[in-house]
Amino acid sequence: MREKLSRADAWWEDPDPASGDRRYRQMYSSPTNLAKAAVIEKLLSAYNWRGQRVLEYGCGGGQFTLWMAAQGAEVWAVDRNPHALAILAHAAARENLGERVHLCQGDAESLKIEGRFDFVFAKDLLEHLVEDQAFLERVALQLRPGGHIFLATQNDHSLNYWTEGFFQRHIRGQAEWMGWNREHLRFYNARTLTEKLRRAGFSPERWGASYLVPWRFLTRRLTGKLRPWSGWQWLDRTLGTHGPWSRWGWSILVIGRRSE
Repeated sequence: MREKLSRADAWWEDPDPASGDRRYRQMYSSPTNLAKAAVIEKLLSAYNWRGQRVLEYGCGGGQFTLWMAAQGAEVWAVDRNPHALAILAHAAARENLGERVHLCQGDAESLKIEGRFDFVFAKDLLEHLVEDQAFLERVALQLRPGGHIFLATQNDHSLNYWTEGFFQRHIRGQAEWMGWNREHLRFYNARTLTEKLRRAGFSPERWGASYLVPWRFLTRRLTGKLRPWSGWQWLDRTLGTHGPWSRWGWSILVIGRRSE
């Protein structure tokens, strides 16, 4: 998830790749994003990435592009923002991963990419797409039989939705509140994601969640300031891939397997 930033802090608008990369890494060093990254890496670590062909939609500055490439995957990274791709190219060169990362500028809903892939990665993307079901069905055609898709999106079956969401919609009067990004079109949950994945030919295989406790909203409202505490992130890392907790975070994560 992108933390709430002013336009002046928008790394994806920085024309200088080195500067944009620093700002991108700074954003993803926040407690909320570090906890989410830890849960995602825990889920992804269940798979062997060496020699895998990965198609990543909405790669941004490449946090997980580089992670997958470092594990031995070859990644085709798609983003419509040329600044984001330039930042990723800079970061890949810095990490000596440039040969494993292929940059593709285009829109996730219309870009045509040839070839079949072992894994499709789409973090914090689905909620931006007008035709989300059509996207999933197209991804199924891009995957080899038995291939996998990773999705991360915002969850309306979460404590943050029920607390901050209630406050925004009913106290502040923002009836159309769609989370931390005004470009979001909808929410999901484990049931709706399962339905959409199955309709596209996938079976959910692993679940994860982060930001289980809405500490940002609660501490700000109750004390007047943000109060980060390592325990909040510990809860995400410890519970985020286990039992019912893996379906109840503000960020819900799922890996689906395409039918043979």
